[in-house]
Amino acid sequence: MDKITLKNRTADGISLEAVFLPEKGMNMISYKRGEIEVIDQSTFPLFEERFAGMGALIGPHFHRRKTEILPIIADESLFPHIARVKAGGVQEPFSHGIGRYAPWKTESSETHIEAQLSGDDLWQGIKLSALEGQNFKMHFRCDLTPTGLKIDYSVVSEADSVVGLHYYYALPTKIGTVHSRLQNKMLENGSKVPLPWAINDQNEVVIPLNGNNIDSTLYSFPNLREGKMTLDAALYRLEKRLYCQSAENSWQLYHPKNAPFVCIEPISSQDPRHPNLTVSSIKVEIEILDPVI
Repeated sequence: MDKITLKNRTADGISLEAVFLPEKGMNMISYKRGEIEVIDQSTFPLFEERFAGMGALIGPHFHRRKTEILPIIADESLFPHIARVKAGGVQEPFSHGIGRYAPWKTESSETHIEAQLSGDDLWQGIKLSALEGQNFKMHFRCDLTPTGLKIDYSVVSEADSVVGLHYYYALPTKIGTVHSRLQNKMLENGSKVPLPWAINDQNEVVIPLNGNNIDSTLYSFPNLREGKMTLDAALYRLEKRLYCQSAENSWQLYHPKNAPFVCIEPISSQDPRHPNLTVSSIKVEIEILDPVI
């Protein structure tokens, strides 16, 4: 697999490295600061099976579409992962959008990637618009700076769409916390419900990753267009900063029970399963920090 490896150094000389696979959905298979690897390498089998895991993308759609609108693929053998997901009872051939599966067109330097994906691009001789069910253009720009990754990710599409980052962050001890300032309600199973975690008078919330299932859509406070999430994974900390021109954004927190990873997913929609924009974007900064001693 052809790789793009970005390299830089922090102000105090610690090496930074991020590795992407443009031919495999622009998946970021590694992000390191010194010897600290923050992408959960145990999810590589998910990536090999169905392009999930590691540092997967979201877009132009989120999760799974309704069965009645799924595209008809004349020869599914061209995309071997489809048989594997169908064997597990899933009918959606491209969960979270074609962006995480198809080859991207890229230009890169030691610290920068410029990547494009279009519905007019061909994959296995088939237009991506036929596989996604609409035409679209997606742009992914990534810079590895001395403080970490800076990502600008956008979409323009015929129908309503989203973009997002579905990066699987390692929990080396299988426990940790996510700290953020949040609105007092979240989206759960299609409905707005109160947060199940304690929230102080500054709207600060500490979410424990201690074995419970979490798959919730959260909203930053006080400004929906900006947010900061801090992951304490015991052996390292990670700070993720989200910026968006529109209030149409959120972030998904995904942590299956006892999983060795957590996903903190910035997304360009307040309701990712029911987006209402045909033009959207997110800007995200991801910085790896030392653990609190």
